[in-house]
Amino acid sequence: MSGPGGSEMRRILVAVDSTDVAREAARMALDLGGRVNARVTLVHVLPPSIAEGETADFAAFERACEDYASGLLAEMRQLTGRSGPQTEVTVLHGEPAEAISKAAEAEDVDLVIVGTRARGALARTLMGSVADTLLRQCPKPLMVVPEAPK
Repeated sequence: MSGPGGSEMRRILVAVDSTDVAREAARMALDLGGRVNARVTLVHVLPPSIAEGETADFAAFERACEDYASGLLAEMRQLTGRSGPQTEVTVLHGEPAEAISKAAEAEDVDLVIVGTRARGALARTLMGSVADTLLRQCPKPLMVVPEAPK
């Protein structure tokens, strides 16, 4: 599979959190990365409200987030039954869409993958969503993985 401009796809960034749809996005990223031999970076974003806590508590929380993302990665590898592509885990700070967009540009990724939960139009209008914001501002190609119907 070729990336933009016909070049090889080398790097995939996938945003993960504790939702089922984030697991599905991670699974898709690892599967695609394995098929095209691209490096996959799992990112977990800590919003500013969490980063404002005490330094020691924040450092512990950040480590817990890294552990969570690493555990998710291990779980995905176990589910697929193979080691999969080269991977890394990163914890970002800030507003999720903005942090993901900046990381995608800084890392020069070829594809960003993010999950989105099914919500009504009113909820999306009032709260917005990371996926909606990324569609408008992400400088890299974006794949949005919808929540599976229940």
